[in-house]
Amino acid sequence: MKTIAALGALAVILGLTLPAMAQSPATTEAVQAQAGPGGGPGMGGPGPGQRPGGPGMRGERGGWQRHAGRHHMRRGRSIIFMALRNQKELGLSPQQVSSLQQMGMDAARAGIKRRADGQLARLDLMSLMRAEPVDMTKVEAKIRDIEKLKADGAIARIRTNEAAKAQLTPDQREKLKTLRMARWQRRSGGEGAGDGGGEAPSAFQERS
Repeated sequence: MKTIAALGALAVILGLTLPAMAQSPATTEAVQAQAGPGGGPGMGGPGPGQRPGGPGMRGERGGWQRHAGRHHMRRGRSIIFMALRNQKELGLSPQQVSSLQQMGMDAARAGIKRRADGQLARLDLMSLMRAEPVDMTKVEAKIRDIEKLKADGAIARIRTNEAAKAQLTPDQREKLKTLRMARWQRRSGGEGAGDGGGEAPSAFQERS
């Protein structure tokens, strides 16, 4: 009975932690930013001899990209992603583009490490929960480790956004804010219904 209760508790814990440890937006955004508008095979853009949506392709909004897009709608696209996507409208210099791309890759690497650490921590927690009796001191410490990784990820996203905004001029930040608000208004008006709609950019993302 103790084992069954322990496994039930573990299921609840993992159910709470797994969604928050899902793939960070920075990873997908950094890869997309490096790939550019075309992206190439497997990146949402056509490869040699291929056409968008053709054989071997899932289309710009297909497969993992559709899932990633919905994930972005829930959390809000990062400053890096939006700035690189609208680099012509913002008038980004080559140096700004390079800096933002590097920041995106650095954030992606850090996110990958956090997710790996989170997976290992959950495995450790599972092992602890199988013990008879369960050592609650160790279990509590491991759960706190998992929660810290989630908090670290949230803080890292905010810091990355702030660092990205620092790469832009005041005029570029205002233009980006306008573009992001216009995009949100289009989606809230029904144009983004296929992607599950969107949320208004959060205060910390919009702060100039």
